[in-house]
Amino acid sequence: MSEHLLEVKDLHVSFSSYAGKIRAVRGVDFHLDAGETLAIVGESGCGKTVTVKALMKLYGNSAAFIEEGSVITFKGQDVVHMNAKEISKLRGEGIGMIFQDPMTSLNPTMTVGNQIAEGIRVHDKTVSKQAALEKAVKLLDMVGIPSPEERVKQYPHQLSGGMRQRVMIAIAIACDADIIICDEPTTALDVTIQAQVLELLNELKETTNKAFILVTHDLGIVFDFADRIQVMYAGQIMERGTKYELFDDPHHPYTWALHNSVPSKQVHNKGALYSIEGTPPDLMMPITGCPFAERCDYCMPICKQRMPEEIYLTETHAVSCWLEHSMAPKVTRPVLGGDE
Repeated sequence: MSEHLLEVKDLHVSFSSYAGKIRAVRGVDFHLDAGETLAIVGESGCGKTVTVKALMKLYGNSAAFIEEGSVITFKGQDVVHMNAKEISKLRGEGIGMIFQDPMTSLNPTMTVGNQIAEGIRVHDKTVSKQAALEKAVKLLDMVGIPSPEERVKQYPHQLSGGMRQRVMIAIAIACDADIIICDEPTTALDVTIQAQVLELLNELKETTNKAFILVTHDLGIVFDFADRIQVMYAGQIMERGTKYELFDDPHHPYTWALHNSVPSKQVHNKGALYSIEGTPPDLMMPITGCPFAERCDYCMPICKQRMPEEIYLTETHAVSCWLEHSMAPKVTRPVLGGDE
């Protein structure tokens, strides 16, 4: 049995298309322990959401599929080869998910109370509809929605964006899941509501032993929420480590670029905001070297020829970059956006 709550090894997820196979996730490895928060960061299209949806085989009738040889283990159970009944039990009881856009994720034809109660009753047949609705009221109160007895009878369009996101959180925790996946939970919210939602998630972290996976492209919200961070690009992990390691001493040029993409009051240049030049690689084509090579200011010939092996700089800090090789030229790390 795995010693970790969740363990992922050599995960490959692809999509079938008329033009060929799109390799969205290419050999991802990570683990998660109870009470821990892992953040997966990277620009849009890097494979973050595809990765976390694979943990629940949450692709429905889409063309996505997990490649043979991929390993996902939850509490020692093989997720990849679970049947429909086992997966249904995993979703909600084992792993809950807070989706990016609550307006499209919630059912517009059902009251929010019935949507919360539905999941409770699916996973526990002994719970009556009335008891499930009473629990829904308690959950709405727990996530900070005022007048939960009235709100439980309302439809999603009658709630504000922040309230809808709180309903999504209530659904995710309704069955006491061990892991909560937060897929860009604050993207569709204004700054004030973002802070409230993150404060609520932090309260859940402090009062429960749940593990969290935060998917985001916004480094600004990661530091206060995550314990560990892994930086993803073109379906692969470029760098991983504790939040202090990746904020104070990042080593991969892509991580440097992400830091510089965050506006900071310490930056004295009043010109245009920094952006990474170029475009990500075509995921339908094989990538022989580092996927970031074409956009990297420090690219060497070897970078386009071979993917560097992951090198551990400390027990927790690892990076896949040829700059860490003993024969590579020494480079000076650029001043990052948040540095003094």
